[in-house]
Amino acid sequence: MNGSIKLVATTSVAALGAVTASWAALSVIAAIITTNDSGAIVPYAIPGVLGLIAMAWGSRALAHANEWVDDLPVKSYLAATAMLAGTAMGALAAMLLLDHLPMQVVSGVVAAAAVVLTIVYLSRLRAEIRGTRIERVRIARLRDHGRRVRAEVVEAASTEVWVGGMLLFEVTAEYETRSGLHRVQERVFTTINDAPTVGGTVLLWVTADGSNPTDVLMETDPGSIRHPEPSEFLTAPAPTEDA
Repeated sequence: MNGSIKLVATTSVAALGAVTASWAALSVIAAIITTNDSGAIVPYAIPGVLGLIAMAWGSRALAHANEWVDDLPVKSYLAATAMLAGTAMGALAAMLLLDHLPMQVVSGVVAAAAVVLTIVYLSRLRAEIRGTRIERVRIARLRDHGRRVRAEVVEAASTEVWVGGMLLFEVTAEYETRSGLHRVQERVFTTINDAPTVGGTVLLWVTADGSNPTDVLMETDPGSIRHPEPSEFLTAPAPTEDA
């Protein structure tokens, strides 16, 4: 399936799940308040549970959204934004459909709060997308016009963040510049068998003229020594399967 289509479909599932769950939750509360019949909540409980399942599945799947399209970071506000928007629509539906004034007011407040949060998270999501696009341009510029150097690893630690079976490491490395030894700290994804280790090396893409030693792109070095005990990283959260 095309990445963009997969993104739209999964986001829609998460949002529609939130619509159903929020509408059902408010309807259940209204039914409990207005009737003593426990059976009155059944028509809302089942859709509510299905909505929660859709939200959970959509949220988990959207954790891999950066693998489907290029404009999203590893972790983004996409899932939260979609579910907040869905919650706002579900609460609005409850406000319009319920025949109980106090719950109409409550539903309206929930809808308004969800709309405000949706706007906030949407703004953050747009900032993330802009930042990711800028980073892609920077990486392309370094690879097309920069030069590659080998740097010695002086610190390396797992962040315990897994994406697609790859573990994210925070690495500090040193390399020679015109003005002397320079230290940089970057993050790099790799398999645990290629985990960076102190005393090993990484490859850095740097500006061709060396004018900005902090403008670098870090990659694993195939010729480097490897971490002696890569299995120790398996104590981090286990990698999840691709959605």
